[in-house]
Amino acid sequence: MAQHPDSVHCPVLYGPPRHRALPDHLTRLLELRDPSARRNGVKTLHIGMVEPAAALERFFVASETAAVVPLPSCHVAEGFDRGVLLSREAAVGPVQYGREACVSVRPVETIDAVRALPVRHN
Repeated sequence: MAQHPDSVHCPVLYGPPRHRALPDHLTRLLELRDPSARRNGVKTLHIGMVEPAAALERFFVASETAAVVPLPSCHVAEGFDRGVLLSREAAVGPVQYGREACVSVRPVETIDAVRALPVRHN
């Protein structure tokens, strides 16, 4: 985010995080950029959580040029140590899914809100 200030970031959590690294990462994003800021008239940081906490955990990274979709591990239970790199054309689906997910989340856009997230150690 520091190198690309015009980029839009929309982390969406499906229930509480499973590892402490995710709240630490979200805190760093909030330190880099204020969610209430409107760069070029557009909100560029949206952080939210889908309720209920029992929602299945999903994650991917997508932009207008590519997407990476993690795949379940062949080595570790509940791990994701491999993935598929999608082309620009194939990334359209994950980008649209991410946009739709952002609409239905409970905002978690302050450092205090991130620190209040329970960490599930499953």
